[in-house]
Amino acid sequence: MSLDLYRSSMVTCRYAIPASLAPVGQDQGSESHEILQQKIESAMAKVVLDHPFLRVGLLGEDKRKPYFVELEAVDFRRHVEWRSFGRDADYETELLKLIAARLDVKVESPVDAPSWRVLVLRVEGSAFLEVMFEWGHAHLDGTSAKMFHEDLLRNLNSQVVVGEFQDRVLTIPPSKRRDLLPPLHALVKFPVSTGYALATLWGELAPSGLSTDSKAELRATWAPMKVKPYATQCRHFSIDNATLQRILAACRKHNTTVTGLLQALSHVILSVRLSPEEAKGFLGSTIVNLRPLMSAPEVVKKKALKSGEMDPKKTMANFMTQMAHEWDAEWVSKVRAAKVSASASHDGPSNEGKRESTTAKEMAVLEPLVWSAAESARAAIQKRLDDGTKNDPMGLMKFIPDYRALFKDWIKKPRGHSVVVTNLGVIDGNPSDPASDDVAARTDAEEQGEKWTIERAIFSISAEAHGAALCLCPIAVKGKELYVSCDWHDCALDVALAEGFVADLEAWLRYIGRSTT
Repeated sequence: MSLDLYRSSMVTCRYAIPASLAPVGQDQGSESHEILQQKIESAMAKVVLDHPFLRVGLLGEDKRKPYFVELEAVDFRRHVEWRSFGRDADYETELLKLIAARLDVKVESPVDAPSWRVLVLRVEGSAFLEVMFEWGHAHLDGTSAKMFHEDLLRNLNSQVVVGEFQDRVLTIPPSKRRDLLPPLHALVKFPVSTGYALATLWGELAPSGLSTDSKAELRATWAPMKVKPYATQCRHFSIDNATLQRILAACRKHNTTVTGLLQALSHVILSVRLSPEEAKGFLGSTIVNLRPLMSAPEVVKKKALKSGEMDPKKTMANFMTQMAHEWDAEWVSKVRAAKVSASASHDGPSNEGKRESTTAKEMAVLEPLVWSAAESARAAIQKRLDDGTKNDPMGLMKFIPDYRALFKDWIKKPRGHSVVVTNLGVIDGNPSDPASDDVAARTDAEEQGEKWTIERAIFSISAEAHGAALCLCPIAVKGKELYVSCDWHDCALDVALAEGFVADLEAWLRYIGRSTT
């Protein structure tokens, strides 16, 4: 992050406040507000105690080999901010403006504090609050942010008392000061074949004059690699749960997932919106959570993993990787030809209703190509999961002496990926068992017959100046709406193209999830 290629990531969740606490905390600074603040921050303090990477600093962020530093205390006055809005505020508009603004505010990685921050929002007279968790990627990944909210929810529904949390300062007990996880490569094996290593390293590290780029026509040259001025553009839309369930049913019918569908739809849309001169093909990418792969006996290296002392699936850290999808010139040509054929079949004067029916007919013609591509993307993801940690880019990190030099080299080359999909899946906002891991704890829900719940989630990422042209961030709360964010680097992409892409994606999802009854 010291190269200013990326600044912030965030997951924002809306928490419904139990009825007994809903009237509390209306006026910031009042005694009732202090009660609510203490409840929330005590629950957060328990999360911080449970996860080592929430209580470490970073030494030498701008050096070749930075190091994590265990901290003796975490000052919530430095990390947790509370804001309130009046009853008359256009809160939804203000929330999205706030998300957009904070994406460009770097989450610092100092030596004396952890790399995360929280903004808690209240609306006067409302029975909910918004918790915006923001983090730096050197410490955590998106799955970690999802865990943060899940753990926070569990703690809110428990009688959590953290004796080490006083006056908004969490003192880390000595027993917790030596539990920092070792590096990922010390936990898990990342075997690589000679062919994979040579081909990948040559493609990434060879001088531009010597390397042969076999994927040159797939690269996103239509989104020039520009680092400055740094500014993130983001757009959002939501899909109601009934429509989402029909989308999921359609995905199951066609042997794919939402991630596979988003990959296919994204590149169908770009094939239509970009000319053959601008793009002959595309390279997409998907973020892959490594946690499910880390427990396989053949890849485990550390005794803590072998003995079950550390469960990767319950550990907040940066355990992610990335895989590519190729959409070659032949496939893109088929999409464009189908679009032209569907458009040419319409006669008569154009009007608003006609444009709507034309769009639907074009989608009907293109839909078989969408599903075949979605199934292909899902199969590629499944193969990647089946391969485990073999031939993963993480296995080549030991050959990179200076990551800063690698990133500096990347930004001199044409942009590679068109769209990256980073899907956090589903948060259970109303788990059936809210009990704490502490068997002695009794839950508020048991005592009062009410619970805290999560009603909505929004996942957003600041632009990666060196990364994909467009970043899709879907997340849903179980039984609630799907929220999709799309982020891009302002100076690298025409806003009309990006906004058209987002509008088309929403229209496609609504088309696939339409009711046929």
